Amino acid sequence: MATDQTILIVDATESQDQILQNGPFHHISVSPNGSYVALYTGDGKVWVIDVKFQQKLSEYDSGKTDEIPLDVQWCGIDSVVLVWEDEVHMVGPAGAALRWYYDSKVNLVPEMDGIRMITTEKCEFLQRVPDVTRSIFEFGSSSPPAGLLEAVGHLERKSPKADDAIQLIRPSLPEAVSACVQAAGHEFDVDWQKQLLKAASFGKSVIELYNSDDFVEMCKTLRVLNAVRFYEVGFGITADQLERLTPDKLIERLVARQEHLLALRISDYLSLPTDKIYIHWACMKVKLSVDDEDTICRTIVAKLSGKRGIAFDEIAKSAFEEGRGRLATQLLNYEPRAGRQVPLLLSMEEDEIALDKAIESMDSDLVFYVLLHLKKKLTIATFFRIINDRPLAYSLIETSARNIDTELLKDLYYQDDRKSDGANVILRESLMQENFTTRIDKLKLASKLLKDSKEHALDSSALEESIKLLTIQESLERDVFEETFVGLSLNDTIFKLTRLGFHPRANKIRSEFKMPDKRFWWIKLRGLVAKREWAEIEEWSKLKTSPIGWEPFFNECLSAGNTKVASIFIPKCRNLGPAERINMWVQCGMIVKAGEEALLAKDYTALEGLLPKATGAAIPEIQKMMQKLRPGR
Repeated sequence: MATDQTILIVDATESQDQILQNGPFHHISVSPNGSYVALYTGDGKVWVIDVKFQQKLSEYDSGKTDEIPLDVQWCGIDSVVLVWEDEVHMVGPAGAALRWYYDSKVNLVPEMDGIRMITTEKCEFLQRVPDVTRSIFEFGSSSPPAGLLEAVGHLERKSPKADDAIQLIRPSLPEAVSACVQAAGHEFDVDWQKQLLKAASFGKSVIELYNSDDFVEMCKTLRVLNAVRFYEVGFGITADQLERLTPDKLIERLVARQEHLLALRISDYLSLPTDKIYIHWACMKVKLSVDDEDTICRTIVAKLSGKRGIAFDEIAKSAFEEGRGRLATQLLNYEPRAGRQVPLLLSMEEDEIALDKAIESMDSDLVFYVLLHLKKKLTIATFFRIINDRPLAYSLIETSARNIDTELLKDLYYQDDRKSDGANVILRESLMQENFTTRIDKLKLASKLLKDSKEHALDSSALEESIKLLTIQESLERDVFEETFVGLSLNDTIFKLTRLGFHPRANKIRSEFKMPDKRFWWIKLRGLVAKREWAEIEEWSKLKTSPIGWEPFFNECLSAGNTKVASIFIPKCRNLGPAERINMWVQCGMIVKAGEEALLAKDYTALEGLLPKATGAAIPEIQKMMQKLRPGR
């Protein structure tokens, strides 16, 4: 930053005064390589100093103390160019300078290897003569590349001196060939390009082993450069600039100038992709053509048909931005990738077409993307109307809603009159409710949904009974401390009440739910056994009949380890045969009783089987019984 008599170097944290005394400075220009700085002083002088502001390398007096230049720029890293309204000074090393005068204003455009000077009439490019060019064309040059160029001249004139010239430079012939190739790249004149390349070709033909890659590459480069330098194109670029720019960027610049045909030819020549050129051409066709939309579509499709990598969605987007929505939709029909079609269709508000394209692609993620977009944008009624006729979309929404959005799932089932499915959703919600009142309310709502349908009358009745049971269980939890009833089945509820000794309440619930006698007796029996209410069980044995028979009483008591009570029920098992009752007595450890059962049945074989099992006083008892039934007596 120039201020007063000095210059400050400023960054985000500090500023450093370079302590200069010759200000003020009207222009500051840094060389392309960042090593030097050109300063234009208030007394019309140009200073070139190092970037550290410690050493002055050269000084030039422009003689214009009363007129500040319009611009100061570097020409490469060798010279500084100053421009006034119609005058240009070029300052070289040691203060040497050249001057040019113009009839109009000059604008300077610095380049990496020179500088452009643009007026209203022409564009000139100024650069230092490359070393390789100077070594060839400098007056009196005896360098090997100059000798090679001279040799090819003799060859063209069919002079025997050609061979002599080659022999003189034969040791340095590879270097001479490379120099001629490089020099050809620096030339703007096509004739000199040809002459230098001819010299290089002649030289490499003499060399036994020479890699021609650089030569071939330069031929390609010059062909491209000459094409873009043609006056109808006017792209005055150098070989060094092209190398820095890259052919891909050159194509982009040509396309930006709408030089599509030339861009295509260069791309084909250099084996570069052409899809972006075709796409840009089509976009320009859409923007600038006055034809009707059908004609434009046919023209574009005919031109791009069979071309690889063409993104019709980009062309369609251009058409949409130009207000040609119908043309955009037509063009999108030729885009094979649904992932490119769908987002643009959505931005064009062609929602249903976008959904259909996504479904046709069979890409569930893409379909879901469209559905999420539509759900945010549309009313719920419109959204459901769109998906109802599309099974894949409907299925995806149902699956997604089942996992993450139960409210949407309920709305979906409601509008589709799927009352049973809607009731199931509410049932699942009720199971996740911690608040008892909320759970009951949801169950009532599910029951109401099912009650409206004759097909699900039984389900509705079951839900009402569940509500009734839950209400009773909640009441039981209030009355019976530290016990949990809510969530138990009817059977488990009665079993728990029996086990806890609340027989009247168990009987009342049994009556309210009209539980069958068989089931109630089974539940009550197991509850009493679990509580070890043997006295109550013995009271049952005094009854004449049991809806479940008496064998379950025997089995439950025996399983609980009470053989005494279990044995009470053996005589009541009249439906069983003698052998089964004998086995029951044996299980209770009552061998004599088993023997009496066998004697009563006159089963000598059974008595024989009991004798090994008998112990103590039971042995003579069994033997007496066997004596009574002994055969032949």
